[in-house]
Amino acid sequence: MILFIRNLIALSKLRVVSLLVLTAVCAMWKAEGGMPDLAVLAAIVFGGTLAASGSNSINQAIDRDIDSLMLRTRSRVVPSHKVSPKMAVLSGITMIIFAVALIALVANWTAGLLTLLAAIIYVFVYSIALKRTSWNNIVIGGGSGAFPPLIATAAVLGEIEIIGFYLFVFVFFWTPPHFWTLAVLLKDEYSAAGVPMLASISSLKETTFQICLYILLLGALCWLPFAIGFGGLTFAIVMSLMSFYWLLRSRKLKDPQPREEVFSAYRLSLLYLAVGFVIFCIEPHLPWY
Repeated sequence: MILFIRNLIALSKLRVVSLLVLTAVCAMWKAEGGMPDLAVLAAIVFGGTLAASGSNSINQAIDRDIDSLMLRTRSRVVPSHKVSPKMAVLSGITMIIFAVALIALVANWTAGLLTLLAAIIYVFVYSIALKRTSWNNIVIGGGSGAFPPLIATAAVLGEIEIIGFYLFVFVFFWTPPHFWTLAVLLKDEYSAAGVPMLASISSLKETTFQICLYILLLGALCWLPFAIGFGGLTFAIVMSLMSFYWLLRSRKLKDPQPREEVFSAYRLSLLYLAVGFVIFCIEPHLPWY
C-alpha cells in the first residue's frame, strides 16, 4: 500500500505542481485583497493539486514510449513498469473528476469548469495533439499551466475578471522561454525521442532569439497593472529588473554553454515567476502602495 501511494505521488509530479499552487494562492490573495475564505482556499489548493496531478498522470501514460527513450524520464513509474498505463489513466481521471467537483461545490462552477478546461487542454491539446507534431506544442498546449491563477480569482470573485485574465496571460507568455531553456539542455534527448521542441529542431541562435523575445514581452507586461490601475510601481520595477537580468542570462544561450550555466538560467525562470506572484500579492499591503 505504501509503495502504491509512493507511485501515485511520483505520477503527480508534485514539485512541478507546487509552483502552480503558489500562483493560485497569490492570485486568490490579490483578488480578495487579503486572506481569502479558508474553505475556498483549501479547495483551490487541494483541488488544484489533484487536477494538475491527474493531468500529469494521464500525460505519463500517453508519453510512456517517449519517456522510455529519454534519460531524464526513463525512470518515471510508467516507463519503468512500476505503474501500468491503465492505472495511470484511471487514477488521473479520478483525481480530475474529484478536483472539479470539489472546486465547483466549495467555490463556484465557473472555477470548477475552468479546472476541467485546463485538464482537457493539457491532455488533449498538448499531450495528444501537439507535443509530437509541432514546435508550438509548449506555446499553445502549455497554456494549461496558466489556468491556476485564473481559476483562483474566479473562485474568489465568481467570474473571470481582469486580474485573473492578466495573470493567465503573464504565465502563458512565461511558459515558452521557461521550457525552451530546459529544452536547450535536453535537445539531443528530444531529438532522439522525435519530440519537436524548438531547441531540438532549430539552431541555438533561433531558440535564444525566441526566448529573449518572450522575456522582452514579459518585461513590457510588467507595467500593464500599473498603467490600468490594479498594480503598483513595486511590481513593475522589480519585475522589469528581473526581466532584464533574465534577458542577459538568456542571451548567452545562443552559443554553447556549460550544462550548469543553462540549468542556472532555467532555475532563474522558476524564481522569476515565484517572485512575481508573491510581489503582486503582497504589494497592496506595502506602506508606499
